[in-house]
Amino acid sequence: MAFKFRFQQLLQICIHEENEVKNQLARKDGQIAEANASIRKFKDDYATALQNKIIDLQNGDMLKLQLYPAYLARLQKSWEFHEEELERLIRQREKIMQELMQKRRNRKTYEKMRENDEANWRKEQQKREQRNLDEYGGRLKSGQGENSDA
Repeated sequence: MAFKFRFQQLLQICIHEENEVKNQLARKDGQIAEANASIRKFKDDYATALQNKIIDLQNGDMLKLQLYPAYLARLQKSWEFHEEELERLIRQREKIMQELMQKRRNRKTYEKMRENDEANWRKEQQKREQRNLDEYGGRLKSGQGENSDA
């Protein structure tokens, strides 16, 4: 007779839920990476625009110089927006991490129960085997005793 854990389905559900939360965490990490890349891009564009403004100022191109303040303001607002978005994503990631920790605790609880149940089952199996062996040995001794009297 093989060991059968009575809460195996619950353990499977816990494992599945934990994997789902891990997938959510991976997606959130991807979104955070995208937000960081966007912020870097806007900051790089801002720095490039400042360099171009200096060049146009040195060349005396007044028409282009008039366009820079609006362009730089738009880049700055864009990167600030993405920084706020990044903060929101980080808060969401923290919530997902808390959920993941809870799912792991649930899974580990069921795994510990399984280990304990299996250990108890093994002990019970050993006791049964030992009882059977003792009973068999007792029969052999009583059978030999009857034969030696004759």
